[in-house]
Amino acid sequence: MNAVSAAALTAASLAALASPPLAQAQPLSLSSGARAQAAELSDAELVSAKSPMPKVSFLAASAFDYNAAATAAQERAVVLDLPAKRPVADARGLMTRREIGAAALALAPQGEVTPRAVGTGKIHFTSTRTYPRQQDRTYPSSAVGKLFFKDGAGNSYICTASVLRPGLVLTAGHCVHRGSGGVAGFYNSFTFVPGYSRVGATETRPFGTWSNWAHVTTTAAWANGGGAVPNVGDWALLVFNRDGAGKRVGDYTGTLGMQYPAMIGRHMTVLGYPANLDGGTQMHRVDSMVNDGGTNNGIWGSDMTGGSSGGPVVLNFRQDYAGLSASTQDNGANRVTGVVSWGYISAGPQVQGGSQFNANFANLYKTACGKFAWAC
Repeated sequence: MNAVSAAALTAASLAALASPPLAQAQPLSLSSGARAQAAELSDAELVSAKSPMPKVSFLAASAFDYNAAATAAQERAVVLDLPAKRPVADARGLMTRREIGAAALALAPQGEVTPRAVGTGKIHFTSTRTYPRQQDRTYPSSAVGKLFFKDGAGNSYICTASVLRPGLVLTAGHCVHRGSGGVAGFYNSFTFVPGYSRVGATETRPFGTWSNWAHVTTTAAWANGGGAVPNVGDWALLVFNRDGAGKRVGDYTGTLGMQYPAMIGRHMTVLGYPANLDGGTQMHRVDSMVNDGGTNNGIWGSDMTGGSSGGPVVLNFRQDYAGLSASTQDNGANRVTGVVSWGYISAGPQVQGGSQFNANFANLYKTACGKFAWAC
């Protein structure tokens, strides 16, 4: 399928994006009206929130064969390629800064991990805090943010999420649902803060705080998978309502695009808020080649751990420039191809992984956009 313009993404046209295999169960969804939302997270809950990232202990040696992954990637045709979009609304009035109290800061995780170019997994990568600090409020980084939420017992958690369409936010399935229990397995109090950062006690939210979620959906593969990873479809989508000015979150932040199958065998940029680096207070970036981990999962080198769950795995993360060639199928800017799903139990391998977008993700996308066409 050729690239589809953003204007063509109407509810009527979504059915043409993809049809899931007949054996694939339909996505599991929850609307905000079906469950009372908890109160806004306190400073202590925000600072001490934990990551729900699942972990693996072993992968087969074939998962570390980059040459095989690259060869297979060249043989696969792109099925879907949706463009990214720059911001269209002025967000200057949304910025908030506040000081976190000393008692809450005392609950923050301690210690940092020194980035290394390669672990025992032997997949090379580069790793950095995004810089300069203003980058996290500049497109395309502005489309990535920190996601807070709670479980039924009131425990607070953190993940990473990104804006895929103006009112549609992408994260991992394990960041919205525990992996069992049907509708009762969904978490609550979803709060998305794009471009989030905290330096010392000063927290900055350049695009405001979005907690007015209307709908959340994840795949049947995750919802019925018992929390096991690698999972074939650890993805989720959240719809956030418009603000008081009638704007959607992506109007202010811009949106990332989407392409599949386009992760395994390619060079990717991964963005997230890992709790082990800067205590999850700063957006972090890793660049790596992606190998084939089997079960529709790609694996890449990374020193990020929990908190980066749900972060976008992006093909051609960039701002466009003069002289850019548009001749190749993989040249579209800022295309999300998957999200961070899992890491290793051991810190040694320095590897993360996630499921590559496919027709089942397109079905998840179609389901959400079919119900909330204005968000897409």
